[in-house]
Amino acid sequence: MNKQLVLGFGMLVLLLSSVSAVSIDYFYHPNCRHCEKISHFIGYSILTNPNVEWNFYDVSKGSYNIQGTPTLIIKTSDCREITLIGSQEIPTYLNCELQEMTTKRCPTGSFNSERQSWFIR
Repeated sequence: MNKQLVLGFGMLVLLLSSVSAVSIDYFYHPNCRHCEKISHFIGYSILTNPNVEWNFYDVSKGSYNIQGTPTLIIKTSDCREITLIGSQEIPTYLNCELQEMTTKRCPTGSFNSERQSWFIR
């Protein structure tokens, strides 16, 4: 096999493996007591999930189509999306959802369209 082809393929595999399969959009307000309540949890989640791309949005500086703060929108490269809202729902479900999405297993949760969130069976 051509040496350049093998090298090119290896670089492509390395590039694709370094791209995050999961990204999280975190919407917060600087004066939100619920956002403050989970700030340590968010920090811990960032440290324990280094392959996740985190994007932070201060809702006081822009207009976003969300129901409240704090809000996390978890997205995968295969177009799955999960929304978690609030200082109770985010700590309860985030780590489980990240584990499922980063290992690319089928979700064990059931989506509740009325609340726009996931619940573990």
